[in-house]
Amino acid sequence: MSKREDYNDGGAPETVVGASVKIEGDLVSEGDIRVEGAVSGKIKTTKNLYVGAAANIEADIDSGNAVIAGQVKGEIKIKDSLLIQETGKVSGNISCGRLSIAEGARFTGSCTMSMPEGGESLSDVLPEEEE
Repeated sequence: MSKREDYNDGGAPETVVGASVKIEGDLVSEGDIRVEGAVSGKIKTTKNLYVGAAANIEADIDSGNAVIAGQVKGEIKIKDSLLIQETGKVSGNISCGRLSIAEGARFTGSCTMSMPEGGESLSDVLPEEEE
């Protein structure tokens, strides 16, 4: 997923929650989801999730990739890449493979980043201490 989420390159998202729509309950899809309105409950997709700047989500999220430009409260589990854009406000714990937080974004909670298979461990990356 690119840093500036734009569905023009991959076509339109399969599911769109418009700005005037409010969903209470679970939103489950195998395709891309774009939320511009309000969702409370759970959001799950194996593909990409885009949360628009005016969106207000109080839900646990489980997604392949995600870009958050709006407000999200809940547990967030992203298999690969999560980008919180300048207008994004996230409150909750995050679990993801890669995390990018733009200047101006807000994040309250904790983050656990998974190690990719065959990837380097933190001790492989840090310089050794001299005695």
